[in-house]
Amino acid sequence: MNAPDVAVGAYLPLRFVLTGSLAVRTSFDPLRVDSEHVIGGRAQRGMLAAALSAAGRTRELQEWVARGRRVRFAPAYPRLEPGDVAAPDGSNPRAAAAYPPPAYLYTPGKHGRTTADVFGETDPDTPYRPVRDLITLDRALRAEVRTTAERYLGRTRTGDPGQGLPYFTTGIDPGQVFEARWQLRAPDRATLADVAERLVAALTEAEGTLTLGSGGTRAHGDVSVAPVDPAHPLSPDRADPLGGPRSWAAGEPVDLLLLSPALVVGTGGQARPQALARAVLDLLDRLWPGVGARVLAEHVEAGLVGAYHRGYRGPMAQRWAARPGSVVRLCLDRELTTERVRELEAHTLGERAVDGHGQFTLLAPPPSGPAPLAPVAVPRAARAPGTVALPDGRPVPSAAPLEPTGQLRTLDDALLWNAAAPPVRVHARSLARSSAAGLAPLTPGLLGRLREVLATHPGQDCGLALAEFVATVAVRSDGAPAARRPLHEKALRVLDRAVLVPPGHGDRVTVRAWLAGLADPVAWWPDHRPDARAAPAYTRALSAVDLANPDGRPRTEHPSGLTEHVLGWERRNADRLCVLLVSSWLAEAARVVHRDSERPAPGERKPVR
Repeated sequence: MNAPDVAVGAYLPLRFVLTGSLAVRTSFDPLRVDSEHVIGGRAQRGMLAAALSAAGRTRELQEWVARGRRVRFAPAYPRLEPGDVAAPDGSNPRAAAAYPPPAYLYTPGKHGRTTADVFGETDPDTPYRPVRDLITLDRALRAEVRTTAERYLGRTRTGDPGQGLPYFTTGIDPGQVFEARWQLRAPDRATLADVAERLVAALTEAEGTLTLGSGGTRAHGDVSVAPVDPAHPLSPDRADPLGGPRSWAAGEPVDLLLLSPALVVGTGGQARPQALARAVLDLLDRLWPGVGARVLAEHVEAGLVGAYHRGYRGPMAQRWAARPGSVVRLCLDRELTTERVRELEAHTLGERAVDGHGQFTLLAPPPSGPAPLAPVAVPRAARAPGTVALPDGRPVPSAAPLEPTGQLRTLDDALLWNAAAPPVRVHARSLARSSAAGLAPLTPGLLGRLREVLATHPGQDCGLALAEFVATVAVRSDGAPAARRPLHEKALRVLDRAVLVPPGHGDRVTVRAWLAGLADPVAWWPDHRPDARAAPAYTRALSAVDLANPDGRPRTEHPSGLTEHVLGWERRNADRLCVLLVSSWLAEAARVVHRDSERPAPGERKPVR
C-alpha cells in the first residue's frame, strides 16, 4: 500500500441492478453516446459523489471521493446469476462475473467453436480470431450484454430557443445486473469494517436516487446498488476466484490479466501502453526486493481512455492506455502463495488508481489443447423465491396464477392466439423452404387446390375443414369417408413422391403421409409445433402473455417450455393451429415450387456457366 496510514485492505463486492437504461459517454462526439459493456469506476465515483453531496455528507465526500484514501473504485462487470443458463451436466452454476477476455484466447477460424492459447503452439495455416466477449475466469460462460439504440432531439448548450440537434444513444438495457468490487483500505481491521458498514449505509439511504453515467436528465442511469452478500460484505480477492488455483510453485508460469485500463508511462514520461510488462517487473521489484521474475510472453493492446466529468458537465482529456484483457505471462523464482497473490493484486499499475485504473488479477494459463467455446448467457437479475422480476430488474411479490373464466377467458384466448399466429406462420415458411428439394414433384396448381379445401372463413368450424382435407388426401378404402372434391389418382401419386423432413424428426416422410396425420390434430400438433430450442420465438411469445406464468419466461418443467395452462389451450385449439400451420405451409410451398430453376432466388446470383 502506498499511503502510510494503510495497513490492511479488502474488497466490497457490490451488485448493480439497472432499473433504467444506462448511457455512458465513451467518445468526444457530442452527438453520439456509446455505452461500453463495462461500467467504469469513474462513473461509479460520480454516482457516489452525487449521492453524498445530496445527503450533505461532506466528511465522507472528502474522505471517500475527493482524497481517495479509503476507497478505490472498480469497473462493474456483467454478473451471470443462477437461472440464466444451465451447466452441461444439468446443474445450475453459482453466480460469477464476466471479465475482459485474455488477449491470448482465440478461436480457430471465423466461426470456430473451440478456443486456443496463441501463446503456445499454433497452426500457421489456420486463421485465428480473438474472443471479444466478456468471459468468466474459469472460461465457462460468456456474457451477452443487451443494448438498445435510440435517436432523440436535444437542446443545444447555447440556449437558443426553438433549436435542437439530433442525438444518437446506444444504452444498456434495464433489468441487467453487474458486479463491482471496490477496494477499501484502512489502518486496521476494525476501521476497515467500519468503512464498509458506512458505505453500505450511505448506498442504502440513497436507494432510488442513484444514477450512473451522463444522461440522468433523460431518465438514463437509474440503478439499485446493494452488497452481494449482506451478511459478509467484504472479500479478500479482487476478482471472483473461479479461474483455478490461487497459488503457484516456483518456476510455474502465471498470467497477469489486466482488468481495467492501465495508464502506464515510458522512460520519458509519455503515455506508453507497451511499457506494461516493464511496469509489472518494477512493481514486483518494489514489493519483493530480490525476486527473480522474467516475462515469458506478453500481449498488450492500446486504446484511448476518456471520461465525462459530471461536475463540469464536459469530457476529460483522452489518454493512451493498455486495454483491459492485456496479458503478461510471468515466471517467478519463488512460490506464490495465496497470501502473496492477494498482496500483489492489492496494488495497481499506472496512474488514477482511485478511478479503478490499472487493476489486475493472476490466472493459471489455459490447457495446451483446444477447449470448447463457452456458451453465452445474459446477465439478468435472478429472482428470489416467491417474487417476480419486472423488466427493470426490480423484484415484486408474485401473485397466485389466474384462472380465466368468462370475459377473462375470452381475453386469454385472444392474447394467446395473437401471440402464437406470427411464429407459427414463420415456422411454416421455414419448413417449406428447408424442404424445397423434396417438393419438386408438386405443382402450384395442386397446392392451390389443397389450400382451397383447407380454407376456412370466420365462424367456420376448423375441425370440419380438417376432416374434409384429410378425406381428400387420405388413402382410399371401403370405410374411408368420401371427399366432396376428391383428387385424381395421379395427384395422389405426386403427393406420395414429394417428401419433407419435419422439425424434430430425423426421417423423411411423404407429403401425403404428413398431411394425413391431421386426422388427429390433438396428437399431430405437439409433434409439429415450433421447437423450443431451434425456434424459441413461439415459446417466448406464448410465455409473455400467459396469465398462469408469473414472470413471463419459458418454463423448464416441460420440454416445450410452456405451462399446463398453455398446453391445455393448445389442446382445445389444436385444429385451429393445425389449419394455420398447414395453410401457411401450402402457400409458401407453392411459391417455392413455382420458382424457375433457371432464375435465381431473391438475394442469390445466377451461376456463371
